[in-house]
Amino acid sequence: MYTVGISPKGQITLPAKIRKRLGLKAHDKVALIFRGDELILKPLQGTIRDFRGTVETYQHPEDFQAISEQVKNAVAHKHGEES
Repeated sequence: MYTVGISPKGQITLPAKIRKRLGLKAHDKVALIFRGDELILKPLQGTIRDFRGTVETYQHPEDFQAISEQVKNAVAHKHGEES
C-alpha cells in the first residue's frame, strides 16, 4: 500500500514505483473509477488520435464501407490481430 498527499490544488503525485509498474509517463491519461467507497486508477491505453494517418484519403468520401474496413484493419493491426 502507498500513501500519497493531496496538494492545495487537489492534486496527487504517484510514486515512481507505481508509475513504472503501470507504464505511465508524463502527459499519459488515466481513468478514475468509483467502486463503492474505493477509487480505482486505470491507465488509458490509446485514443482515436493514435490512428491518425493510418487510413488513406479517398476521393469519394461516401465510400463508407471501404473506409470502415480500413479502420477495422488498422485497429486489428495495431492490436496484433488478424482481420
